[in-house]
Amino acid sequence: MRTVRTLIALLGLWTVLLPLRVAGQQADAGAQSQTASRPIPTPSVQDRIIAEAERYLDQPYVFGGRGGRPGCVGKKACMEGIDCLSLIFFAYEKVLGKPWTRYAVKPSITVQRKELGEPVKGLAGVLAADLDRRLLRKGDVLLFLLDGYNLQADQPLLTRGDTKYGVWHTALVHSAEGGKIKVIHAKPGDKVVVEPLDAIMFDGLFALRLPGEKVSAKGR
Repeated sequence: MRTVRTLIALLGLWTVLLPLRVAGQQADAGAQSQTASRPIPTPSVQDRIIAEAERYLDQPYVFGGRGGRPGCVGKKACMEGIDCLSLIFFAYEKVLGKPWTRYAVKPSITVQRKELGEPVKGLAGVLAADLDRRLLRKGDVLLFLLDGYNLQADQPLLTRGDTKYGVWHTALVHSAEGGKIKVIHAKPGDKVVVEPLDAIMFDGLFALRLPGEKVSAKGR
């Protein structure tokens, strides 16, 4: 009699548990189906440019260095190494498809032609003391300005009274989270690194930004 009662009790318990188990399996299958059907986000132009720039991390800085590539006037091959401009040129070339040799090396011409993007409102020539970091975005091109720098070779990008500020260095915004800005750049005297914006000396800043959809078919 006890054996019969035990079997009946077990059958009753299984009757309760079986629907729960089936429901759990169905819920798991539904969650897996939703995950599988969820589209993978397409990287933005800025994401791709930064990813390409990251390929050059730890490459040694050489002023005028173009990675030993052909294309330098009067030379079979350009200098080895990489500098702050070539880092940006190479990343743009890979993503956008425009040869690096077609980018102007004079910042004033680059800005005028909008080769590296549009001037960012509120950051198109601003003193360091007035810089609103919240306006910066990942992938922005940064032109760092110093009082009186290189004005014999290029036009200033910022003028305040009698003071003119020229470009001495360039970088890309690597990340911009909560006003904490990190940049990727070919650090003079060192190598390609990612570090905080404050690690770079500047009196003023000029920022350029590509629209997210600006990708040529060749660059895809």
